[in-house]
Amino acid sequence: MKKLLAGGTLAVLVFGGFVATAAPASAHKPDAVGVCDAAANVSYVSADAVMYPADASVVVTIDGTQVEAGTFEEIGYKSGSNQTQYEYSYSNKFDTLDPTIDHTWSVSFDSPDGQGVKEFGDTIAACVQAAPTPEPSPSEPPVTEPEPSEEPTPEPSATPSEEAVVPSAEPSASPSPAAEEPPVLAATGATVGGAIAFAALLAAGGIALVWARKRMQNA
Repeated sequence: MKKLLAGGTLAVLVFGGFVATAAPASAHKPDAVGVCDAAANVSYVSADAVMYPADASVVVTIDGTQVEAGTFEEIGYKSGSNQTQYEYSYSNKFDTLDPTIDHTWSVSFDSPDGQGVKEFGDTIAACVQAAPTPEPSPSEPPVTEPEPSEEPTPEPSATPSEEAVVPSAEPSASPSPAAEEPPVLAATGATVGGAIAFAALLAAGGIALVWARKRMQNA
């Protein structure tokens, strides 16, 4: 009878130890999702974990960039659990992702109590079509009006031009030749024309005299 009691007690202790060991492991509840919300026009990654020890850690990576890393005690909050050792939880939402393009993401929860690493990850497909980029309209060059040119008005020269022709007060060195006068006979002072006229008058007189003599003889 004693052996049966001893065996039963041992079995209860072993079973109780197994339950005590398994309880913390079953308390871990990690979860992570990636969502594209077309209605809200945003994509996001949400990560949550409860019932973890203070030194459990989380790493969140989006599009190849690590956006969160640290222990639950550093960045988490207490869940208010009665299990003092597993009173830390983590919750965060990264909701600034562009819904018009795809995104890759991963979340890793690591607990040092021997339960290993819990990893989540996927690709968030784009759920919003990007607005087409408007083509710039050909711009016409602005019409610029020519500015009126302001040319300075030439001022009159204070001194007369050196090239101005100054009338000469002296008579010309070579006066124009005067009209030639008919030659005057040295002796009489009469002109040649007068002498010719006189000679013609004498000849006419001689002819008239000869004609008169012939007429008298014939009579």
